[in-house]
Amino acid sequence: MDFFYIFTQNNIDKKNVYVKILPRRTGCENKMAKVHILKWLYKHSPVNFYSVTENGETIIKSVNNISVGYKFDKVFPPEVIEKLRKNTRLFKRCSTLLILFSYIALVYGVIFPNYTYFEGSAEHVLWFLLFVIAITVLIAFINSRIYEFYLRKNYGSYERTHFPSSNSIEDQSYRDFKLELVKIFVLVIAIVGVYFWIGSPHINTMNMISQGRYEDAVKMTTIWSKIIPNDPKWYSLRAYAKFHSGDFEGAIEDYDKAYNLENDEYKMMNFDNKIYVRYAQRDYKGALKDFDTEISNAKDDYDRDSLLWDKAQFLYNIERYNEALKIYNELLVNAESDRIYLIQNRLYYERAQVYMRLNKEEEAQEDLDRASEMNLEPNFQNPIPAPTLLLGN
Repeated sequence: MDFFYIFTQNNIDKKNVYVKILPRRTGCENKMAKVHILKWLYKHSPVNFYSVTENGETIIKSVNNISVGYKFDKVFPPEVIEKLRKNTRLFKRCSTLLILFSYIALVYGVIFPNYTYFEGSAEHVLWFLLFVIAITVLIAFINSRIYEFYLRKNYGSYERTHFPSSNSIEDQSYRDFKLELVKIFVLVIAIVGVYFWIGSPHINTMNMISQGRYEDAVKMTTIWSKIIPNDPKWYSLRAYAKFHSGDFEGAIEDYDKAYNLENDEYKMMNFDNKIYVRYAQRDYKGALKDFDTEISNAKDDYDRDSLLWDKAQFLYNIERYNEALKIYNELLVNAESDRIYLIQNRLYYERAQVYMRLNKEEEAQEDLDRASEMNLEPNFQNPIPAPTLLLGN
């Protein structure tokens, strides 16, 4: 293997000159060096610091721009270089943390509250990404200007220049970087270990509820609703715990939040649970108002018919039979229009129960006969269900 020589001179003591013999890198080895992940991370990490001292000058690399350097017309002694290294690390950490906190602020202040704004809109996402880039560049720019002010104040005037590229990496900084990396891995492992030690927050919350520890469940779900504010399950579980703690208005508010965030099979469960809370409070007027609002805002026939069916059952349970009958009549007409989710035999069976409450036995029997002709399955031959509080998610 070929060798080449690096001559290194101690800038404090001109007499000490030594020679380090290194293997000459081939083209392949140079290519491999370019993709050295650890060194790439090092070059972009908060602990990164470079300085070059030659010809009676010292060049310090910029805190945020790897190609910019600050040239001083003097040689800095080792203790000054060490101090600069530590302070530069603080500046880079400050910049990194500010950018991180700005991302967190954007996530919690913009994305979570307005996540529907970004759904299915590449243009909105693009503008947001451009805004994120602008924030990042602005923070780096301000941090660089503060760093330059620090250099001028403490070390005198300098000349902005291009920082000379180098294949050597300052050993102490590289060791610091690897130490910082070890700390991060230890922290991550500790967090994962604590997670498995204390168990899943969701499972723990369900256990608290099953044990009747509703106040503890409210505290747990409140913490996680702050951490992940667009996850509906924490509001749904908290609403369930609040109801059993006697906080009915809080339960209604949380079921509303879960309903507005949910997009799967639990969506209607959260609405039905809110109706149950109103039913338990005997707030029938508020429940019917909720039904009418959702029916008027239904996005399609399926949602509208489902809500109408729920409303008919609710009217039956609060003994407003004539109003329930009108809705069942409408649903049966709709069922003739190939709306297969409207199960006709079950609708006839439920309308028969309404007729019985109205003492219209003949009409009730006719509906029962129709239901039987449609092969009403045994599991459909149940009374109209009363509002029930369900624990899902």
